[in-house]
Amino acid sequence: MNTTLALIGGGGHAVSLMEMMPCGYSVAGYVDFEPCDGLELPWLGTDCEFMARYPSMPVHIAVVMGRDGNMKVRRGIIDRYACREMPVIVSSSALVTSHVIIGRGSAVMHRVVINGANIGECNVINTGAIIEHGVSTGSNVFIGPGAVICGGVTIGSDVMIGAGAVIRSNVAIPSGTVIGMGSVVTKSIDKSGVYAGNPCKLL
Repeated sequence: MNTTLALIGGGGHAVSLMEMMPCGYSVAGYVDFEPCDGLELPWLGTDCEFMARYPSMPVHIAVVMGRDGNMKVRRGIIDRYACREMPVIVSSSALVTSHVIIGRGSAVMHRVVINGANIGECNVINTGAIIEHGVSTGSNVFIGPGAVICGGVTIGSDVMIGAGAVIRSNVAIPSGTVIGMGSVVTKSIDKSGVYAGNPCKLL
């Protein structure tokens, strides 16, 4: 059975999604403020225009984050489309074990490895990331390319973890936190904010 959906956002992540779209999915086009360069798909209009013209088409949120890593903009878009069907998209090159739970609207990109984890709704697990057993994430979490999330980690909602970051086993990261690329988290974080370094510190 083929699922036809629209991508919400026409930027770089939308291009990446198109390049990994598995069999069984077709993309009708994308929604954005205006037509975007680099995405060879029909522009379906703005949010309001799309909602009026296609009241029941499934969607996938292809907007990632603000320039500072803040996930609030993406959260607003998710909430706007909350009543729509949001399929899970998993690359054919990803390794996802049988006990993994993945919430609706999430994307698992090329060469990701997920072992026995619980992935929340509308997460982006980007290229080559590793998520180990017992990990739990909230909704609207972005895990950057090559990041390593060790076993038993708990991640809240609206969290951005940068490319190449490493999260030690059994630590907790609260909602609304940004972990800079290449950072190493060695202990639980009590206060949300922007963290970077090895070991990471609040900026």
